[in-house]
Parts: sequence; C-alpha cells; structure tokens
Amino acid sequence: MNEGNYILVNGSFVPMAEYRISLKESDGFLFSERIRAVRSAFPFFRETLEMIKQKLMIFNQSFPELTENDGAELKRQMERTLTKNKHFLGAVLSLRFWISDRKIQYSIQSAKHENVGYGLNDKGLYVAVSDTIRKSVSSLSNTSLGSEINWRIAGNYPKDVASDEFLLLNTDGQIIEAVGSNVYLIKGSTVKGASIYNGAYADISKPLIINLFNQLKLSYNETEGIAEEDLKEADEIFLVNAIDGIRWVVGFEGKRYFNNTIRKINDLFVRNLVN
Repeated sequence: MNEGNYILVNGSFVPMAEYRISLKESDGFLFSERIRAVRSAFPFFRETLEMIKQKLMIFNQSFPELTENDGAELKRQMERTLTKNKHFLGAVLSLRFWISDRKIQYSIQSAKHENVGYGLNDKGLYVAVSDTIRKSVSSLSNTSLGSEINWRIAGNYPKDVASDEFLLLNTDGQIIEAVGSNVYLIKGSTVKGASIYNGAYADISKPLIINLFNQLKLSYNETEGIAEEDLKEADEIFLVNAIDGIRWVVGFEGKRYFNNTIRKINDLFVRNLVN
C-alpha cells in the first residue's frame, strides 16, 4: 500500500515528509484503529465507530467531537483525508488517538489499497501454527488491545518459506486466531470457529460472517475449540478481518484445501457490504 502525502492531525493537514511523532504523542498514545474505504463508502464504519467508543471507554475517555451524531464528524475528516491524498478508489485509513495536555488528540492517515473492493485471493495462503507464545484469556483478549502484543511477536517470528500466515494458540493449546484475523474451518455443512471465552480475538466482521453462515444453512459451532487435528480434517479454511475481507487458506503442512463454500460465503460478504 502507498501512503498518502498528507496526514490529518487534529483537523489540520501536515505533509507526511515533515510529520514527526513528539514525545508527548508517544507517551500519551492510547490506541489505533484501521478502516477500509471502497470508493466513497466505508464498510464496517458503524462497527468501527462502536469499537473506537469502546476503547475510549476502557481508557476512561470520550471524544464526542468525533463520535457523536453517528460519527458524522469522524466520517467527514476521513473523507477530507482521502480527498487530500487523492485516494478515490480503494484505501485503508489509520486512526491514532493519544492524550496531550489532558485532551484527546487524533490523526488520520490514508494509504492506497491494491484492490478497489473486497475480493477473494486467487492464490491461497499457506498457514503454520505459532507456538512462540500462547495467549491467555482476559477481559481484553477479544479486542486488539489485548491481542496486538501476541500478533507482533508472531509476526516477527521467522517464517518458513512455505507459510504466509501464523495461527495462534491459547494456553490450552487451542487454535484461536490468525494475526489480526478470525479463523474458520469448514467440514461438510459445519463451520467451526474459536470463542472469545477461549481467548479468541473477535473481529468486527464476525457478526456478519455468522449471519452469512445462517443464510447458507451452515451450522456454526465454537464451543468445542479448534485443535491442530481439526485443521487436518477440514475441507476448507479461511481467515477474515474487516480490512482484508475473506482470505482462503490453501494449505497447512501436507494438507490442501478447496474453496467451494468459501466462494459462496465471499459472494454474500461482498453483496452485503455493497448494499
């Protein structure tokens, strides 16, 4: 992705080449959030707004200037950022929030996405299980706030040339997620996922995905957890998040997977976001 030439900082544009993160900004950093832009639309905007509110509340903060009126001002500032950077087709916006002088500060940065909209990857991903560190269950383990350190560690672990993504384990040895994504296994007409009660991250796309399972009359189950043996017995596997959409997994170790049902799920996924 190509970053834009300008970053919006508290409502004013600053050339990216001149922008420097101050010590106050670094020390007061709270969290970041990303959202996909498809032409003039922001899929998952409502869900992202609710996540921002939730994270602000966790830090005992609020930011009504951006979040009230269904996030109208936040949306306006994101639209300004896209226009300033001439990102009129596909883009990803990165929002950062920090406290300085006892006030909430923010920045918005946009980067051009290689795809205008969501599309299923033609070349399947190869995955491997990361046992570098195991994620424990906590009150924040279902959010990025409680997951990012695990993702960072897994992301910096040297990858085997045959793997594109890592699957993470919880302290019970169950597979709970990929880096920044939910993982789903399909076998016949049954889909298996991971529960937040087992420490799994819950991407904001999850309610929509489960709804699509119901539309396709697929039985969804996350109470049993996902074992490594389940990967070897699955017919299809896919990863999902609100930025990348649905990504098909083609292989794990010596096992190879189809994408017949995944294609149907992806078609509905795109249709629901367009309408």
